[in-house]
Amino acid sequence: MAHYHVIVKNRGETIATHTVQAETGLAACNHVEALYGEPVRVEYVTVELDTGQKRNKMIVHNWHGYSFLARKVPADDTN
Repeated sequence: MAHYHVIVKNRGETIATHTVQAETGLAACNHVEALYGEPVRVEYVTVELDTGQKRNKMIVHNWHGYSFLARKVPADDTN
């Protein structure tokens, strides 16, 4: 496992930085995201327009507005 700095941003502004141990950067982001509420879930549906045409639509559930960026900490900086 490696250490990762996970930067949390809201509307482009850094609001927190966490250091976590994880197998991958994505796992580190997922770990930190759990601290900010339920994870975002994306659902794809098909809707019918007034014209009778069908259109695919993406619905996002639990949107919290945070973004997460993980950067691996070099091995010599983990002390």
